[in-house]
Amino acid sequence: MTAALLACAVLAAARPARAAEAGPSPAAYEARIHAVIEGFTVRSTIGPAETPLPLELSNLLLDHPDLAAYIVRVHKLAPYRITMRGPRQSWADDGDGTRGLVTLVERTENHRLYYGEGTHRSRLFPLIRASAVIAMDVQDAAGPDGRPATRTTFVVYVKIKNRFLAGVVRVLRPFLRRTVVGKFTKAFLVADQVGRLMAKDPRAVAADVRAFPDLSPETRAAFLAGIAALDAPRPAPAR
Repeated sequence: MTAALLACAVLAAARPARAAEAGPSPAAYEARIHAVIEGFTVRSTIGPAETPLPLELSNLLLDHPDLAAYIVRVHKLAPYRITMRGPRQSWADDGDGTRGLVTLVERTENHRLYYGEGTHRSRLFPLIRASAVIAMDVQDAAGPDGRPATRTTFVVYVKIKNRFLAGVVRVLRPFLRRTVVGKFTKAFLVADQVGRLMAKDPRAVAADVRAFPDLSPETRAAFLAGIAALDAPRPAPAR
């Protein structure tokens, strides 16, 4: 399925279930999403990549990007800062010149659709203002050791608002196009970094979850239960 069709399918499939759910209305973003997909400057597919976490825990982490940014910052993996602006909106700053507002427009167990607007400053580029659509596919998988994992694929559309710069990027070498996509998708890779850390050192991440102040008691308990399961010894194979 193409990303454009996936975006439409996710929007359509989840509408009936949203009546009592807080968060942005998909209808409010539909026109903006289609404008980016139909007029993109850069398009790229990232993945598939496997994170050594079960799908349920991966989804919980994706639902709380502010926690993920806190953990990578505490462990000095990256200087990300993410602040929730609502149930499905977050302000992201990657500490390297890229910042913006990201909205989770739709979510199902296996698909997520994000819309973002942001800017990037660097020596290489003048100020870039852009909109982005990220269609994310997350699926159950099994890691090399047989433990549950999550396989994630992103399809990313970036529409640069400066017409001259958009034209330049279209004709530049592929690595430069990848740079633009990378700058506007960094925040979405935080969950993968935390997932790998969580699998490697679950007790340290559990301590981070306990220390993070912006979680409800129910959400904190769900995280700690999921992390405890990672730390549990595996049963010996049957003979």
